[in-house]
Amino acid sequence: MTAPALGFLVLMSLACAPGQLPRSSVRAANPGRAILLDGGDLLKGNPAFPTGTRFLRIIATNDFHGALEPRPDANGIRRGGAAYVAAAIDRARKECEPRCETLLVDAGDLFQGTAASNLSYGRPVVEYYNRMGYAASALGNHEFDWGTDTLRARMRQAKFGIFGANVRYTDGHDVKWIPNDTIVKRGATKIGIIGVSTVTTPTTTRAANVVGLRFDDPAPIVDSIGTALRKRGANFVVVIAHAGASCGIDGATECGGEIIDFARKLTTKVDVVISGHTHTLVNTEVKGIPILQARSSGRAIDVLDLPLRADSKLHVRHDVRELAVDTIQPVPAIDSIVSRAVARVSSLVNRHVVTIPVTLARQGSQYHLGNLIADAQRWAGKGDVAIMNNGGIRTDLRAGEATYGSLFEIQPFGNTLYSLTMRGAQLRGLLEAMLAKKAVDDHVSGLRIRYDPLRPAGSRLVSVTTADGSPLSDTKTYNVIVNDFLATGGEGYNLGGRATASRPLNIVDLDALIDYIMSLPSPITAPTEIRIAPVLR
Repeated sequence: MTAPALGFLVLMSLACAPGQLPRSSVRAANPGRAILLDGGDLLKGNPAFPTGTRFLRIIATNDFHGALEPRPDANGIRRGGAAYVAAAIDRARKECEPRCETLLVDAGDLFQGTAASNLSYGRPVVEYYNRMGYAASALGNHEFDWGTDTLRARMRQAKFGIFGANVRYTDGHDVKWIPNDTIVKRGATKIGIIGVSTVTTPTTTRAANVVGLRFDDPAPIVDSIGTALRKRGANFVVVIAHAGASCGIDGATECGGEIIDFARKLTTKVDVVISGHTHTLVNTEVKGIPILQARSSGRAIDVLDLPLRADSKLHVRHDVRELAVDTIQPVPAIDSIVSRAVARVSSLVNRHVVTIPVTLARQGSQYHLGNLIADAQRWAGKGDVAIMNNGGIRTDLRAGEATYGSLFEIQPFGNTLYSLTMRGAQLRGLLEAMLAKKAVDDHVSGLRIRYDPLRPAGSRLVSVTTADGSPLSDTKTYNVIVNDFLATGGEGYNLGGRATASRPLNIVDLDALIDYIMSLPSPITAPTEIRIAPVLR
């Protein structure tokens, strides 16, 4: 076996990244656009406010996921990294002086995702956020990944509030230790901030971590709180929401999803919504409300300017600014926080595992890396079948040296594997539940599935064959390997209710992946077949 995965060192949980969301037309942002922070005129192309206009500048991030160090994107351009994001934030602050007041907020999912953050339960991330002067953050689903005790410890460490106004106990009472809102002052301006969490939290973190909690529709709650904040003197109301959208390539059109539906339902005046959770570019408006999301992992920041004078002819201006590390000088004080956090885990993170000849990217809903991970779990659990949810696969496996740290970032949650005993009919029902989604969001091992997406949900399976080529038998018993996130209710598949028996295995998913790829002949290759495929009409 390999050295113990971080699942044995810290208690973590797996949450699923959201799948493709429905799209519908919304009005494109004006004048929102994405720009590269490259040292040029950052405001060029934006309509200038009249001379002397003062404004509130809101700078926002989302889904940082412990990304303390920069990472290359699909084109090899290094992006993110706390010290570089800090430089972009500082620059956005300084460029509008002295005409503006500034507010820095985040839309949630701060800690989970890298060894430097996870081994310290997110402490260096909070240290970084404190140093930058964040005013507030939304409560992300991944904030629950290490349980409520750890979450409350991070909330005590934070000099900013972490807000979840729509989180209630199951009896409907407010959760006192999760604040709903606040009013902060910038100069003479009062800004009301409301934080909300995605309603999908119970199925996008380990269910045991949110027992006793419910996540209500945030729109009526924001309507009520927003009105109260105005009565308390708030000049602006800002919603920071760990709930997202999927838009067209421009981030402004063809937008749909949870945060779009939320904005449409609002009846009180909200000045801006900072979004998160879907890791996408969002720079749009709904009912006159700007909605922004800056991808994830520090790859971009939101910048939005609200004029402080009441003049309906003045447009709100908003951008999502893409950040390329090579164009920015890091902030030394933040770089020091990162260096200390990275040094604490370097002996583990830098350990060589294997060499990967070609990059295995997460592209589409079925990809080679997903097949490889599903195969690893089936192999490790000695199963007939394995099912791996795509949301647990967090990044690409890049060509070159694969270290423990780079593999950790693919599967950072430390999930344990479960063995489920299922009759073929039960397994067939599970597969139908998987295919009932708007897009396929899982990988399998030991099965070949053909389905018809045009059929009604629950009757989309056309054929299922097992590893030996025989059809799935409704009466035969199969050993199905899944992670504990799925086994305990993740994705809403009700695996506990479908299986005849369930038992945990003493195997962490990351260990399974490392052991499996080390057992393969060199050069490492991943299975390329499409195992879940639609039939052609």
